Amino acid sequence: MSKAVFFDLDNTLVHRNKSISAYSEKFFERYSDELVDVSPVEISNVIYSHDNGGYLPLGSPYKSIKDAVSHELHKKIVHSSKVTAEDIREHWIHCFPKSAIPMSGANDLLSHLFLEGYHLGIISNGADGSRMATAKTLSAYRYIDQLVSSEAAGVSKPNSKIFIMSALDAGFKTDQCWYVGDHPINDIDGARKAGMQTIWLEGFHAWPKSIEVPTHSVESLAEVKSVIASNSNNQRQATQKCARLL
Repeated sequence: MSKAVFFDLDNTLVHRNKSISAYSEKFFERYSDELVDVSPVEISNVIYSHDNGGYLPLGSPYKSIKDAVSHELHKKIVHSSKVTAEDIREHWIHCFPKSAIPMSGANDLLSHLFLEGYHLGIISNGADGSRMATAKTLSAYRYIDQLVSSEAAGVSKPNSKIFIMSALDAGFKTDQCWYVGDHPINDIDGARKAGMQTIWLEGFHAWPKSIEVPTHSVESLAEVKSVIASNSNNQRQATQKCARLL
């Protein structure tokens, strides 16, 4: 029987583009004296084009999202010698995680699964501090038992090691765990190769033809409850049938 449910963070439990919009408002307020004829929407558009849903665009000259965002905002939005790209970089590091907007249904789903007795975890690529700060914006964060960042684990998704390590550290086998995420390769293919059951949250990335289609897919987090419940009922019935046969 499944005993644990792990989640991706960006574009699974929190909505990255909505979070960028919220951050852009804070950026506008912080640097308003240095901005001329610039709106929060224009700030957001610059970030969207270089954030790319949390994945650097192919061919980007930058090594990280924070470098891309800070340099592009400095170049295109802030035309002042009083504010440096490093200033903006620090502002992004400290304020963007705290600007996170929950995905629709995220807090309700976490609360429901907690009441159902599941171990709840997050496995996310990124710096440990930013992952923790982002997750803590969820009102249902108190139900999270485990948060694993790629920085702390020393390995990144889609490497199966990060999924296996997370399950074992929680005291479970991977086949006792679900993983819910939006990225076909980093989340779904990585988790299922580790032996987890997976649920793909559609709407953020197209499914590549090069990998096997997902076993379970949903259009919203509200559908996750029924997928897990249905699977649990099937497992329970199978166990009962085996018991009768014995």
